[in-house]
Amino acid sequence: MKVKHILSLSVCSLLLLALLQALCMSYAYRNRMQETQATLDTVFKSAFVLTADAQVNRLPYPEGTMTHLVYVPDSLRLSDEDRQLHYAEQTSAVMQDAYGQPPLSADSLRRTLEGLLGHEQVEGNVYVRLLDTRTGRALQASPARADIPQGGIGVLTSPRAFVHRGQGVAAEAVLDTRYLSRPANLLFPLLTFLLAALLTAAIALRLRRLQRLQRDIDRQCDDYYRLAGRMEQPVHEAETCLQAGRWTQAGDTARRMLADTEAVLSRAKQENARRAARRTRRLERPASALLALLALLLPALWGTFIYQGQRQELHRKAEAALEQAFVRENDLRYYQSLDANHLRGVPKPWLTGETDFYRRQTDSLTANVFYRLLIDDRGDTLYQLRASFTYNPIYILHQPMDLSEGIRLYRAYGTQRQVNNYPVVVPVDTLRLDSLFRAGLLQAGLPPEAGLRFFRPATGNVVTQTGDARIRPGSLVTAPLRLDEAGTACVQGVVPRPQGRILRSALGLYVPLCLAAAFCLLCIAGQRLVWRRQRRLEQFRKDFTYSMIHDMKSPLQSLLTGAQLMASGRLDDKPEKAARIRTAMSDECRHLLALSARVATLTQMDRGEWQLHLSDVPLRPLLDDLASKFRLKAAKPVTFDIRCAEGLTARADAFCLREALSNLIDNALKYSGPEVRVCLSAAPAPDGGIGIRVLDNGIGIPAAERHRIFDRFRRIPAGSQRTGATGFGLGLNFVQQVVRAHGGTVTVESDGSSFSRFTLTLPPPPAPAR
Repeated sequence: MKVKHILSLSVCSLLLLALLQALCMSYAYRNRMQETQATLDTVFKSAFVLTADAQVNRLPYPEGTMTHLVYVPDSLRLSDEDRQLHYAEQTSAVMQDAYGQPPLSADSLRRTLEGLLGHEQVEGNVYVRLLDTRTGRALQASPARADIPQGGIGVLTSPRAFVHRGQGVAAEAVLDTRYLSRPANLLFPLLTFLLAALLTAAIALRLRRLQRLQRDIDRQCDDYYRLAGRMEQPVHEAETCLQAGRWTQAGDTARRMLADTEAVLSRAKQENARRAARRTRRLERPASALLALLALLLPALWGTFIYQGQRQELHRKAEAALEQAFVRENDLRYYQSLDANHLRGVPKPWLTGETDFYRRQTDSLTANVFYRLLIDDRGDTLYQLRASFTYNPIYILHQPMDLSEGIRLYRAYGTQRQVNNYPVVVPVDTLRLDSLFRAGLLQAGLPPEAGLRFFRPATGNVVTQTGDARIRPGSLVTAPLRLDEAGTACVQGVVPRPQGRILRSALGLYVPLCLAAAFCLLCIAGQRLVWRRQRRLEQFRKDFTYSMIHDMKSPLQSLLTGAQLMASGRLDDKPEKAARIRTAMSDECRHLLALSARVATLTQMDRGEWQLHLSDVPLRPLLDDLASKFRLKAAKPVTFDIRCAEGLTARADAFCLREALSNLIDNALKYSGPEVRVCLSAAPAPDGGIGIRVLDNGIGIPAAERHRIFDRFRRIPAGSQRTGATGFGLGLNFVQQVVRAHGGTVTVESDGSSFSRFTLTLPPPPAPAR
């Protein structure tokens, strides 16, 4: 894949990640705001009720004096929460009209609301305002000089409650949850996305650098190809001069070739020096390590924040479910206590009197609202019920409300106190409370697999328990609730194994977290691959330069030195030494010619200009000749084991097949230890073709390199470091090209440490035409 395609794919993936993050965060934000809105609605109604009750309790009448009557038609079918709000709205209007009290204060409503929201663990800035519903004009605000937000991210508005319905004055609350200030909501997603962008940019820079390095290497390879292609004719000239004894002319030819080689080497060395001068590896590696560390650390911190936040939210819901169940249980106990103590219809002892307004209101409501006055035939007055109403007397309670544990527990403890003070005490129904608790958990989206622990705090002894109430590590355990005034007996709820529900409840936040983490890890892995590729290319560039010096410059220097020495006449009286030098110069010429021929052949193959000259090649003589040749020229002991039947032939180009096998044997000698054993074998293949194998006892080929060793200019760096082998990495590519041109295949087997086996499979000759 091209670099620009990889970069385009990376940028598109980054944009897709941003889009998915935005969608998931939007989903999580919507769910969170819906839950907070529901809590705000409920708490605002309770705060309005409490503030209206506080107005009543400030009236200068004795304890228990009934001040007025509140009512609501049953046809409205209001919930208990909305019914209490309707009562409080009536109370607020009565306090102003009948008792001359000032309108409900926005400051007192805000303070009460803040306390209740704090108990519900809802954080944020609270604002309360009174407004004229007919004109929309703000009449009062709390805090007075605050700039109340009119909307935006994390800003919620409560339903309105009428301070005076007749005058059109209503109160509403605005809650700024400061959603963007929480690290898990915005900071961590932005930081993680920024990290992903930095990793993408880092990969882009590395890919650009890798692309430039690859272009430099390709340019060096092209220079080498051109140099090797131009070398054939000068080498032939030098060889002719050597045979004719024209040492000066041979030296001049070697000097020209050496100058061309030096020019190519100089350009390569300059490029290497230029790249080394602008290298920033000292900064790259620490920066890459830092980015990798952040890629692991940021998602971990983000996930921890999400988990802890969701755990706290579910813990709050569990406590709210137990409190609601506790309220309901005490209400049921209260009604049972009335029957058990025969108190149905008995006046409540805490109602001590009534105001004049209460008497006038009761008479008016009875005559004009609740009942219709009728005169029968005899002239008697009858009362006919107009509609079904639910009504309650409102009375004064000077004792201040203790809302430190929340409005639910304040009312529940008050009811429980009444029940426990009756002569016949109705005990807590543990099974019913457990059932109510489970129902509340299910309604709140928590697993109903839970239980209750009834225990004594002084000793810690569990009196009884319902369901699965064992406390395990990680369980959600609610705060204990008192079952008596002294707190000698308590109950608490236990939700075991909530981890799965916590993760599912935060799915909208964990999805972008996982996507960002996966993208960052992929970027790190991509950086690692690019870095490894870059190191291989840099190593190849070094090896290429070294191989060029060894395989081209060194033979030319030897040829030039030998020609100068022979031309000087200093060896005229040393015929044996002169003969050795002539032989060495001839060998160098043959080496350069073979190198040039190989490059020329590969170039012709690339251009499609190369043609095979097929003939029946006897394999046994070919293998024997190759073994004799390499046994003589090898610099270390080598043993050949030849396994080939006499008369076995292959349909192939004799020169190319010989060169291919020579390359394999030469590699066997290069990548082997001090003593070399090479097995050359040939046998008919099952399809009628010929299989030729070259097996050595060398260092082997790693599995990761086996599919790349046939690439042009590909060498095994580890192998060359262990054995000191040199070369341009053209041999195996030449072998593959030759075998493919014959229509065959070449395969390699190795354990990576002790042997390599190359198999050349040539196809059977075509059937003769009829």
